Amino acid sequence: MPKTTIRARDIMHEQPAFCTLDTPLRDIARRFAEEGITGLLVVDEDKRLYGIITESDLIDQQRNLHLPTVLAVFDMVIPLGEARFEQELARMQAMTAADLARTDIKTVAPDATLGEVASLMGEHAIHHLPVLEQGQVVGMIDKHDVIKALATN
Repeated sequence: MPKTTIRARDIMHEQPAFCTLDTPLRDIARRFAEEGITGLLVVDEDKRLYGIITESDLIDQQRNLHLPTVLAVFDMVIPLGEARFEQELARMQAMTAADLARTDIKTVAPDATLGEVASLMGEHAIHHLPVLEQGQVVGMIDKHDVIKALATN
C-alpha cells in the first residue's frame, strides 16, 4: 500500500502566533514566556507577513556587542565587519517588533511536500517556516512538526 504524500497543510499550525509591527518587545518576550512559543510572525495592518521573531532573536538582542575589527596597514586603518556591527547595533536598540523582526524569511505554499519543507529548513538552517497562500499567512511549521511527520511517515 503506497504512503500518502504529506503536505505542508497536513503538519502546519493553522493559527500561528503573530503580532503587529508596533508591538513592544516587552510584550513579545512576555508572550514567548507565557505561551511557550518559539517563533512569532510579524504582520502588517493588512495581516500580510512582514517578518518573524524567534527565541534566538530575543536572546541575541541582549548579547554583548561585537566591536568591528580594524586592520592597520602602513598609515591606513581598514575597518572589517562594519556592516555586521551596524546590524547588531540596530537589533540591540530594537524597541518594537518591526525593529527586531527578520524580514529575509523563506516561506512555503500549503501544497509543498514534506521533503520540500525539510530540504528548505535544512539548507537554510530554518526553525520556523511560514505557510502562505495568495500572500496571506495560513499557518506555520516548526522543526518539531517536521520531525513528528518524519517519525510517522
